[in-house]
Amino acid sequence: MSELLEDIGHNIRRLREEKGWNQTELGFHADASASIVSLIENAKRNPSTATLAKIAGALGVEVVDLLPKAQPPPPELGRAGVAYFVEPEEGEEPEEGEEPEVVTLRLFTVHLLAERDRLLQEVRRLERERDELRQQRA
Repeated sequence: MSELLEDIGHNIRRLREEKGWNQTELGFHADASASIVSLIENAKRNPSTATLAKIAGALGVEVVDLLPKAQPPPPELGRAGVAYFVEPEEGEEPEEGEEPEVVTLRLFTVHLLAERDRLLQEVRRLERERDELRQQRA
């Protein structure tokens, strides 16, 4: 909660300073005391929604502009990931010395997967099955 209060206080201070106002001037326009403005800007007081509405109105912004902007959470990374590339199936490549009649562009997406990732476990299971089938054919 204090991080939220710090972000709100920072946004209020930034907007107040953009107007060239001190805390007393903002307090006057928001019908609040300079000490209340100071406490809010320094994250020492949890402002009510009514107080936030008055401050936003005085600053000429919406209440949402006083709140921190939502940021997507950073990706969760486990240990070092594993990159998998899909190799072309047998028979898709031209024989040595032959010119291909059609040029195929293959795009690969690389996903770095944590060791416990279900997709990685499924890929490994499929690889084991493929290897077993190759051994049976040999």
